[in-house]
Amino acid sequence: MAEKLLQLEVVAPDHQALSVGVKSVVVRTPEGEIGFLPNHVAMIAALTPEIVRYVDKDDKKGYIFVGGGFVEVNNNRVTVLSASAETADQIDFDRAERAKQRAEERLARKREDNVDVARAEAALYRSIERLKMKQYL
Repeated sequence: MAEKLLQLEVVAPDHQALSVGVKSVVVRTPEGEIGFLPNHVAMIAALTPEIVRYVDKDDKKGYIFVGGGFVEVNNNRVTVLSASAETADQIDFDRAERAKQRAEERLARKREDNVDVARAEAALYRSIERLKMKQYL
């Protein structure tokens, strides 16, 4: 008998970033990491900008950066809806490094300028997570 799989779908506003049968998926929510295996109970959760990890049907590990959003699990389908979704080969690492530097500079002068600290911290976090994807090239 064939092993039961989950169908992982990662969708951004402008494209379907990923559609693959997988054995497992791990995402990060504001409360921490959640892992999904076949026959997981139905649920919906918010996601933080993070790297979604999965193991495909051939036991190959996969990774995709998502810029936050939501995950829905239902009937062995894991759907990630995110404002952005990129595999390692799609990320412009120079741009991510520049974004990280800009965010760090804004945070360093937050008292001098009228800096939106929450926005700068979110930009810093997203750029750091994107840069982590370099290891998966």
